[in-house]
Amino acid sequence: MPRPAAALMAVALLLPAASASSGVTPDDIRAESPAVDLDAPAYVATLQRLADQVRAIDAPADAATLARDLPATWTVRAGTERLTVSTAPIVDALTATTPESSWVEIRTAAVARIDALREEASPLARAGVPPPSHLRGALADVLAAPEFRGRQRYAGLMAFVDRVRRWLRSWLPEARQGAAAVVPILRYATWVIAAIAFVLLAWLTWRVLRGASRDTAAARPRPARGADPVDARTWAVRARAAFAAGDAREAVRCAYHAVLHRLDEEGAWTIAEARTPREYMRLLPPADRRQPAVSFVARLFEGAWYGGAQPGIDDARQAVHHLRDLGCDAQADPAI
Repeated sequence: MPRPAAALMAVALLLPAASASSGVTPDDIRAESPAVDLDAPAYVATLQRLADQVRAIDAPADAATLARDLPATWTVRAGTERLTVSTAPIVDALTATTPESSWVEIRTAAVARIDALREEASPLARAGVPPPSHLRGALADVLAAPEFRGRQRYAGLMAFVDRVRRWLRSWLPEARQGAAAVVPILRYATWVIAAIAFVLLAWLTWRVLRGASRDTAAARPRPARGADPVDARTWAVRARAAFAAGDAREAVRCAYHAVLHRLDEEGAWTIAEARTPREYMRLLPPADRRQPAVSFVARLFEGAWYGGAQPGIDDARQAVHHLRDLGCDAQADPAI
């Protein structure tokens, strides 16, 4: 059963069915009037005519007469489904009399009840024949998918944007006079936004250049006695000394640091304590002529220092040989 039809039946059956003191009861009406078979549009039109008749009544006696003329039930056809709607709630509204209520109040309540039934049935009249139940189930499954869950939030957001747009237009009386009046405003707004963007970009550029100038101007720290060297040449000397002493692991470690400092001196990268050998290799373009030598030394150091491998003396000899190819024996260029 489609949702409007279910709501229609719920409203018709759940409204109070207590009889009024006028003596006209739903049982009397069922006994006197047969059921009426209507399609959805005819049912909506019948409710509209009934509401108009009630609005024109000026006395409770006329309302009781109208209630007595109503059928016991309406059978409403909605596609292949047939819904039985009782007129008892309308009869109760038309024949209700209480000491506290005037006829105007009773008439207003009866019209409201009829209008509620008409509003519930209106979707059936507009939609025509409802689709089969298996198609409605398939549509419900599709709309329950994750990609459709945000449609209500999106609709709410668009409604909010529309309200903001209307609010802004209310503050610009000239904008309501035509598009020609809006052009100067948009032009000024564009210039303001461009100026703000230019100032922001200039500030960010100044921050970057200031940081770079500080890094360039900072003097390289001189190693303390017994501390690790800070230039490629000294690391290369240590690597050769370790190789000559037969300490392949220490030779690989010193060769790796010699490579790091040499490429730092040449501007290929900046040494960072937290950077791994693989991250250093990714900083060097694949087409760079130094790539093979750097990759060999870095991978050898990574395997020995982090992978637990023990480098051989031949590996250490090749690593020390690459130091000459990379120019690690040369004196570092003085800072400008």
